[in-house]
Amino acid sequence: MEVSEGGRSAGESEGNREPPPGPRVRDGPGKYELFAFISHMGTSTMCGHYVCHIKKDQQWVIFNDQKVCASEKPPKDLGYLYFYRRVSE
Repeated sequence: MEVSEGGRSAGESEGNREPPPGPRVRDGPGKYELFAFISHMGTSTMCGHYVCHIKKDQQWVIFNDQKVCASEKPPKDLGYLYFYRRVSE
């Protein structure tokens, strides 16, 4: 095999390379929506507890120990674990 100065073989010039093939799925596009996330409430990891926000009927609900109520502004940017589901178009 002959190697050019750039470290590639003669048959691997920039113009001849094709992009790698993408994933081959037959069950539709990969579109997802966030439906739940877990976040931490407290001043540090040594103090506080974890809560869960779940989207039900297009409304966010917070599950905080024994208390469950609507969440007006869920802190999506503070999540530790996010749950997504695939949506069909």
